[in-house]
Amino acid sequence: MEALVATAVGLVAVGVFLSFHTAQMYAMRTQANQVDLQTSARGIADLFAREVRRAGTGTNPTCSGTVSTGILVAQSSQIRFRADLDGNGLLTGPNEDVAYTLDLTNNQITRTDNNAPRTDTLWSGTSLTGSQILYFDSNGNQLAPGSTGLDAAHLPLVARVKLQVALTANVVQHGNTTQQIATEGADVEVRNRYFVMNICPNSQITLPTPITSYN
Repeated sequence: MEALVATAVGLVAVGVFLSFHTAQMYAMRTQANQVDLQTSARGIADLFAREVRRAGTGTNPTCSGTVSTGILVAQSSQIRFRADLDGNGLLTGPNEDVAYTLDLTNNQITRTDNNAPRTDTLWSGTSLTGSQILYFDSNGNQLAPGSTGLDAAHLPLVARVKLQVALTANVVQHGNTTQQIATEGADVEVRNRYFVMNICPNSQITLPTPITSYN
C-alpha cells in the first residue's frame, strides 16, 4: 500500500510539473511569435517609408508641364510611385517603379518592382483588417482617393502619405486559439517632391507652402 501511495503521489507530482512546463513553453512560444509579428509589421512600415519618401526624384528634370510627385496610383489599398534613383534620366532601372499593395482579399501585403518585373510577398496572414494608405496635401488636408484612387488633378497635391498596418497572424500552436495582432504605422513626407518643384524655374508653377505642422 505504501508503494502504491508513493507511486500515485509521484505520478501526480510529475503530471503537475509537466503541465507547468508545457504552459511555460506555450507562453514563451507565444511571446516569441508576437515579437516576430511586431518585427514584421515594423519592417514593412520602415521599408515603405524609406521608398515612398524618395518618390518623385528626377521625374521632371526639365521642368516641363506639370511637376510630378512621381506618384502614379494613389488608392487606399495601393500606391505606385517612381524615382530616378541612379540619376540617368530614365525610370527603367531596378526599384525605380514600385507598387505596394494591401491585398485584403488574400490577406497579403506585396511589393512589386515593375521594372524587374518582380513581386515579393511581405506578409501573408489571417487578416489585414484596419490596414490602409492615407494621403494628405501640403496643408495637412486628407485627400479622399475614392474607389478608383486619386485622379490626375489630385496626384500632384500629395505631400504626405500615411501607412497603417494591422497584421493578424495565423494560429500555429496546437491547442492555442489566440490570434496575435500587431499594428504599426509610417507617416511619410514626400521630400523629393519639394526638391524637384523648388528648382523648377517655370513661373507658371505655383510652389506649395512648406509643411510646418500636420493635423
